[in-house]
Amino acid sequence: MSYLFQQDESLADGVRRIAGHQVHKAIEELQNSESDRHEAIHEVRKRFKKLRGLIRIVRPGLGDQYSQINVWYRDAGRRLSRVRDAESMLESLGKLKARFDDPAYVDLFAAFEKCFQARKQQLVEEWIDLEQELQTLCEELQTAQKQIENWKIKGNPDKILREGLQQNYRRGAEALATLHEQPSDELFHECRKRSKYYLYHMRLLKDVWEPILSAQLSVLDQLNDYLGDDHDLAVMTCQLTSEPERFGAASDIDQLLTLIARQREEWQSAALALGDRIYAEKPKAFARRLQTYWKLWQNTNAKKS
Repeated sequence: MSYLFQQDESLADGVRRIAGHQVHKAIEELQNSESDRHEAIHEVRKRFKKLRGLIRIVRPGLGDQYSQINVWYRDAGRRLSRVRDAESMLESLGKLKARFDDPAYVDLFAAFEKCFQARKQQLVEEWIDLEQELQTLCEELQTAQKQIENWKIKGNPDKILREGLQQNYRRGAEALATLHEQPSDELFHECRKRSKYYLYHMRLLKDVWEPILSAQLSVLDQLNDYLGDDHDLAVMTCQLTSEPERFGAASDIDQLLTLIARQREEWQSAALALGDRIYAEKPKAFARRLQTYWKLWQNTNAKKS
């Protein structure tokens, strides 16, 4: 697997290899003119998020480079968000339709699907320079790919990993604790971001103890599904309430908002219950445990050679 540290390479070499591969694949996806552009944009944005997860795990060793790299890939992803957000609303509506499959809602979902399709098409038509934007980004990524070779990760690898893991885990645990006290869309979104980076970190480290971390990945995938789907419905709610003239009768909007609220309550309750278990460990203990796995894994490789 490409998004995975290997036993026979240094931490710095692994980071540069993985980052280089993600950028290379993003360039390929942008250059493939025969691909579905919505899907290509979705894949490229996911690669940018994986890159940001990668540099977070070695943040203490990147020093001043970290902010510059993180901001560049964050902003690059945002440049593509308009088209992707329109597509995600249709996907979210599809999940809602599957959840509430009563025949009484068939016409309701059909009407809103038509509205979201029209909105998506309008955004595409308004973005008349989309292909030029993708070409420009592709050229910028080719430059960024060369810069990866110069990334410097300074310090003891074991300590860098421990500190990087602890920082992100701690922020996720703190966001979850605050969320229990003061629930809000913003805090659910913050938990989503932190758990996503946590997921990426476990993917990167999976081979240091595969049975344990594969199990961790499974529950993190589930948590991120709950939080991601909930976030999409939060965005949908905002669209419905801020632009009601786009979506037909007020009674239909109210009915859809009621279904959204019911689904969000289910997903949020499930996410909180699962999050409490995922973040049950203290940040320092969590980071030291993963550091120990890493060191044992590295020592095993040293003995082989």
